[in-house]
This record gives sequence, C-alpha cells and structure tokens, in this order.
Amino acid sequence: MKAKVNDFLDLFPDFHAIGPSAQIVYLVHFHAQEEHRESANRVDLERLFRLAGVALPENFPQLLAYLCKKGGKLLNEDGEYSLRREVRKKIEDEVRVLRGQGAPPRVDGGSPFDFAGRVFTDVKVSALLQEVKRCYGQECWNASGLLIRIIIERTLDSVDAGVKAKTGLRDKTNACRGIASLSKSVKESLDGLHSAKIVGDIAAHHSRILLDKNDVDLVLTAFRVLIKESTAI
Repeated sequence: MKAKVNDFLDLFPDFHAIGPSAQIVYLVHFHAQEEHRESANRVDLERLFRLAGVALPENFPQLLAYLCKKGGKLLNEDGEYSLRREVRKKIEDEVRVLRGQGAPPRVDGGSPFDFAGRVFTDVKVSALLQEVKRCYGQECWNASGLLIRIIIERTLDSVDAGVKAKTGLRDKTNACRGIASLSKSVKESLDGLHSAKIVGDIAAHHSRILLDKNDVDLVLTAFRVLIKESTAI
C-alpha cells in the first residue's frame, strides 16, 4: 500500500508543499480511484497521510468540514467522504495527462453503443445495448449509467467461472486482474471499469447526485474495449 500511495503522489512533485486542503482532496481521489473504493473515512485518510510521510493537519476535522461546505470539494455521507463530480472529473483528467495517456479517444460516427458487424450471442447483452443506446440518445444519464454497469457485469461473467462467482463489480474486476488469458488492453481498462461501478452506484443509491453526460462518457472507452475484446457474449 505504501508503495502505491507514493507512486501516485510521485505524479505531483510538489505534493508535500501544497496546502493541506488540496492534499486531502488528492488522497480522497487516490482512495476512490486507485484503491477502488467509493469513499474514504477519517481513519482511511489518516492512514494515507501516514503512508505518504506527510504530517496530518492539526485542524484536520475542521478542514474536512470546510471542504464539504464552503470549500465545495467533498461530499459527506455518514462520515464517508467522496469527491464532488466536477472535482473528480478534473483530477481524473489531470492524472491521465500526467501519466501520458491524454484524453480518452472520441467514438467516431454513430453511437458509442454501436459495434459494427458484431452479432452478440448473448441476447440480453444485445437487448441492453439497444436500450442504453436509446437512453444515451435521449440524455437519460442515470439510466445509461445503470445499464452500462449491468452490461459490464454480465460481460465479465462470461470471461471466467471464477469471475461469475464473485458478487459485485468491484470483486469481479479484481478477479479479472489475475486471469492470464485476458488481453493487455482489457487489463488496462479495468480501472475504467471500476469507474462504471461508481457511476452505477451513484445512479442507484445516492440521494442527491444526478449523473450527467461527462460522468457517463468517462467510462465509455473502457466499456468499448471490454465489449470489443469479449468473444463469449
């Protein structure tokens, strides 16, 4: 864990010099995206500060409260902190650039849910792709997020019996990491597939946040890689 934290923080050479509020925001992002969690609590964040070799701010509780209110960076659900949507998107774009990945490629022509020449043997996946295509076209972003997550889970289930036996998208994507037969492109897309879990969870369970086009588009590149590479559906 310590190595992973420091590998992430190495992307930001001035991390130790930036203000404690910004440090908290980046560590919440690390916990959510790099560690594949939806949120971080105070204990999680205190541990991350310790692993990063950075002193915990003396006014840590007050800073958390500020970031959730006037600071406008975090959401607090019963002591579990997550990034606001626009903050998450900004940091994800920043990390992508720092890692030399650039912006996700656009899908040329048609719908991102069209796969020209592909005949799906899984009738349900085929039907769900048509439904999410209609939802996306009508700007029904919450419905799109839910359907994308369902399609991903069903597709991962076709990869391996061990994956199918797992419950929930996070456990399924983690199980996929150990499957040698998966292509390099699919393995590289697994982090993006985790973003689909977050999007689906927000659409299904969050009482206040509504998805928008940017949230859905965030997972489309990884989604399309998975569908294109999966031959069992």
